[in-house]
Amino acid sequence: MIFRKAHEALSAPATTSASTRRRKVIGAMTGFAVAATLTAVAVPASAQNQGSHGAASSGQATRHYLSPLQVTSAFYASYNGDLAAGFDRYISKNLVLHGFNGPENREDWLKGDLNIKAGLTGFTMTVLDQIVEGDKVVTRWSLGGVHTGTVFGIPASGREVRLSGISIDRVIHGQSVEHWSEGNFGRFLDELRSETPPETAAPGAK
Repeated sequence: MIFRKAHEALSAPATTSASTRRRKVIGAMTGFAVAATLTAVAVPASAQNQGSHGAASSGQATRHYLSPLQVTSAFYASYNGDLAAGFDRYISKNLVLHGFNGPENREDWLKGDLNIKAGLTGFTMTVLDQIVEGDKVVTRWSLGGVHTGTVFGIPASGREVRLSGISIDRVIHGQSVEHWSEGNFGRFLDELRSETPPETAAPGAK
């Protein structure tokens, strides 16, 4: 628009006096100079605001996650507290699980471990060793208690039983996304099934 006005001023009819044409040109060019100055000032300010906004957005998007060791330590500690909450917090809903019997699913894993915990009086999970390699943590663990409730359909025997194993968790963004386990599960079931004389059964055995 400013360039067009300057061109119109220069191409004004010859009847217009030279001084008048000169005033029009100077006025148009002055307007162009002012507009250019305002544009030069406005652009850096706009860019600066955009940069600050981008930095803020980037900062808001940044999230700090627990390390793989912190995640697995907290998860196995939840066995001695609120195990269901531990699963919700530290085990991905999209977990890839390789259990004792090959690939299984997250819900069955939780259900089975809650059943073990409920059926053993004095239940305790003990972490014996943990080794970290990149995003994977190897955990050697042992759990047990007195068999005073029904576990996997096996009625109480009153025996003190123990299950031990080694698990590997691959941790991404604060959750285990893949889990492997190996352990003495067959022996554990044999201990649960073993007969115990009635007089040695723990009080409260069903």
